[in-house]
Amino acid sequence: MKLLFLSLCFFSGAAFAQALPPLNFDAPAGFSSRVEDVATFTAPEGDLTIHMYPFRRLGPGDFQARFRETLLREFVAVEQREGRLPAPAKVEAASVEGAEASLIARFSDERAGAQRERTRLAILAAGAVAIVDVTANSGAAQRGAEALRAMIESMSVGQPKARAAPPPVLSTPEAAPQPATAAAASAAASAAAAPAAAAPAAPAAAPPAPLPPGMYVGNVRRLIPSFVGGVQSGGMWITGPQYILLSAEGLAYRSYDPPRGGGDPARFDWKRAQSAEAGNTGSYELLGNALTLRFGGETISAKLAGPGRFEIFGTFFKRATPK
Repeated sequence: MKLLFLSLCFFSGAAFAQALPPLNFDAPAGFSSRVEDVATFTAPEGDLTIHMYPFRRLGPGDFQARFRETLLREFVAVEQREGRLPAPAKVEAASVEGAEASLIARFSDERAGAQRERTRLAILAAGAVAIVDVTANSGAAQRGAEALRAMIESMSVGQPKARAAPPPVLSTPEAAPQPATAAAASAAASAAAAPAAAAPAAPAAAPPAPLPPGMYVGNVRRLIPSFVGGVQSGGMWITGPQYILLSAEGLAYRSYDPPRGGGDPARFDWKRAQSAEAGNTGSYELLGNALTLRFGGETISAKLAGPGRFEIFGTFFKRATPK
């Protein structure tokens, strides 16, 4: 019995030691994404790519010394590792909420005769390191600097950053009372003295808000899991847009990237989506204010939240103008 207790303590301690913190961040605006074990974001022009690597054990050695010596290239995918550096990297301290330490390096390298601009951010927490690795063609880094800065500022380790609550979708500001003019006061007095007229009949209740076909966009938070010894540990929480496309024929499609066809259901290739993305393509049904979305074997219940809006689990989706 004692041996069993010690064994349980050992395995519990090992599991605790393996626990890794999650990394939270906002997806860079306007970038397309591909998310597997590593989150990859690509600029619209295709000449700047951001690779996000979740926390992994740092291993022996000092974090700062190892980064300044090797740029922790061993934590970057082999095909993304830098080639020959024409000049030493410029390394400086960075700030990420919840991290024990962060360093950022800027350097250039050459691959197949072409020079590339690189930025690498390393984040230390709980004996593990997360990496943000940016590769840009010559001149593209400056154009993508604002998107990268906003993404880094949104980052936190462990708990997500506190955010101001968005205004309620259906609220409308009440008009402030206006000071009464002399004419208005006189009219009010005359009305008070006149015989009371029969109150007009109350207008009929408005029908439920319509939900026209189109592209609807909401800001959601999704988990990219990471596993240690077969157990979920760490991973990445990404906050960014989700797109839901609704057609006049009752078809539905969802994606974390803008749908093809510029968000116009009439220009979207529904047959291709049904074949290539069956789990994200399906149908929808609207009964009164209740909206039911079906994707593959998943059913999602939503409700209307005003003209051209609906709500799913507290996230509001608003109809966007096709491009």
